[in-house]
Amino acid sequence: MNRHMADISSGSVIEVIQPVLDPSSRTPLYQQLASALGQAIRSGTIPAGTMLPPEPELAASLGVSRQTVNQALVGLARRGLVTRRRGVGTIVAEPDVEQPLGGLYTFIRSLASQGRSPSSRMLGYRVTLDDEASPLLTGRADGLIVEFSRLRLVDEQPFIVESIYLPIGLGERLPVERVGQEQLYDLLRELCDIDITSADETLRPVTLERSDAALLGLQAGEPAFLVERTGYAAGHSDPVELRRSLIRGDRYRFRVHLEGEAL
Repeated sequence: MNRHMADISSGSVIEVIQPVLDPSSRTPLYQQLASALGQAIRSGTIPAGTMLPPEPELAASLGVSRQTVNQALVGLARRGLVTRRRGVGTIVAEPDVEQPLGGLYTFIRSLASQGRSPSSRMLGYRVTLDDEASPLLTGRADGLIVEFSRLRLVDEQPFIVESIYLPIGLGERLPVERVGQEQLYDLLRELCDIDITSADETLRPVTLERSDAALLGLQAGEPAFLVERTGYAAGHSDPVELRRSLIRGDRYRFRVHLEGEAL
């Protein structure tokens, strides 16, 4: 059965949930139900991609009201543990991908350290003009630059639509097929003797346009993060990279550690 749309019977859910529901407890039943489902999801007893039974069926099987089930599922959706889609149902969400902030990171190494399986697929390559990248990387509004576009995947699921802009003298030295599969900074170091040592990065929430949503397997208008990075290399005062990463907002979160005066 497909891991990403697997059905689980009401009976299986009952076996996991019903023993911990206590109508005599002061804790409302919807909170008990949400807690029990949440624990089962986090432990993997109810795996990611599972389609939960419809609310009326689940309520009848558990011997609770449909409102109780609805309140529990709404709470789980707010915490990102399930996804509710009109006309489809309630699906157990894939685990979040977490990106620590505070240092110069790469997507591949961050995921590998979390035990995830990252990969990439090349979408396109062109010599072009860009309103922001051209003056930033060439000093001229009409300066030609190279654009690489690729789709980044996590555990074989589409995750990021990424556009990388480089000065033409650098971009044309990079084999397109290697950019699609390898880490950009490693390639720049190996083939161009360029070492990216610092970057400025901004993040803002956006909604997905139809074309990007299709690449990510989502619907137009769903939330995403737009992360824009300007990269600087050792020994170079001008930036050598502009990167725009459109990251699906339903499974990505950023983390930063604060202490001392930073608080």
